[in-house]
Amino acid sequence: MPKYLLIIAFIVVITTGCKTASIFQESQTSTKQQVPLGGVGLEKDFMLQQGFNSTATPKYAEPVKISALIKPFTKQVYKSFLKAKVSQSADVAIDYVDSLEVKPKFIQLKIADKVTLIKSLNNNNNREVKDYLSHNKAASIVSSISIAFSKQDLKLIQQADAVFLVESGMKNYALQLYQEGKKKDLIQFNKGIVFAYKTANCCWQENKRHQIHIVDLVNEFSHCPNKTYRNSERAKKEIKLF
Repeated sequence: MPKYLLIIAFIVVITTGCKTASIFQESQTSTKQQVPLGGVGLEKDFMLQQGFNSTATPKYAEPVKISALIKPFTKQVYKSFLKAKVSQSADVAIDYVDSLEVKPKFIQLKIADKVTLIKSLNNNNNREVKDYLSHNKAASIVSSISIAFSKQDLKLIQQADAVFLVESGMKNYALQLYQEGKKKDLIQFNKGIVFAYKTANCCWQENKRHQIHIVDLVNEFSHCPNKTYRNSERAKKEIKLF
């Protein structure tokens, strides 16, 4: 094999290996930037440039329930956090010592209520976002993130009975915490450091008015349900057939 081909192959292996972080047996993509949960964008997947390019901020008129899983740092996860900390402005101090039995914690936030999220994406308020998604099949929605908060914010989230994704200001999202059915604290995402994320792709289908709508969200390794398509053009062809 020519020498230049060996060099290219080596670069591909190195960059591919750096892209994915295993967050407790769940594959997520490492990031140095603040990737917004519920945001829309494109993944950069070039040899020497990888990351998530945020391109749209959907309006979530209704709060979207999310799950908040508290997990201990590992050596690998801590390295991802340190790389992200350099590029983000939040003042979050995490002291990790591998030999200590009790490890510091981070949070994995996931969209738990896909129905409400999909309903919002199909709403007229998100017409431009929906059009963008329909014309860019590579575009995806951030379905989960791994984020580190201060000890104080972490404690507030741990004490909450329910956590929701809500709008906070112009094109910003926050965590709305509930206790005993009542609103409690509101935590802005920019108070934490995001170091890994996962995305989901839209599945399209025609509705009763013969218009294409988003009906499901699936990850890159899953198939869309029967008679729904990742490519909106295929859903349009399905409409023409009938």
